[in-house]
Amino acid sequence: MPKLRSEAPSDRARHAAARALRVEKSGSFAESYLSYLLTRASHTVAGGFHAKLRTWQLSVPEYRVLFCLAGADGLGVGDLAAMAIMAQPRMTKVLDRMERQGLIGRHPDESDRRRVLIHLTASGRARAAPVLRAAKAHEARLLAPFTAEERAVIKRALD
Repeated sequence: MPKLRSEAPSDRARHAAARALRVEKSGSFAESYLSYLLTRASHTVAGGFHAKLRTWQLSVPEYRVLFCLAGADGLGVGDLAAMAIMAQPRMTKVLDRMERQGLIGRHPDESDRRRVLIHLTASGRARAAPVLRAAKAHEARLLAPFTAEERAVIKRALD
């Protein structure tokens, strides 16, 4: 089915899930290939939530920076890029934009003056708070069908 611009994100997600189900039952190599299954799971899990980021006027890369820095006491740009699954040059551009918005600050690493650590500002923490609450609620809905033991196994297997 062609993607219609007028479709709501939830409709697109429903259509994508239906297509994935057809692939799953096709006898295709993909239906049992770990890399494909993980990619499909990631797309399914993140797709619906990423569409909601517009509510907070955040791009996916900005959201990734916020959730990676939340609770961290400063991260180097390279470490942050790796954690956020982003190339370092792109990360630098995202950080430049977020710094102009007052969401992050760059501070020298006291143990290595060549390094800069990225921290959330008070404004960044305030902006992140409702998004992180929504992300936790989204995760809880996704994991609700599983027992606590199964949830722990899933997270441990993906770590």
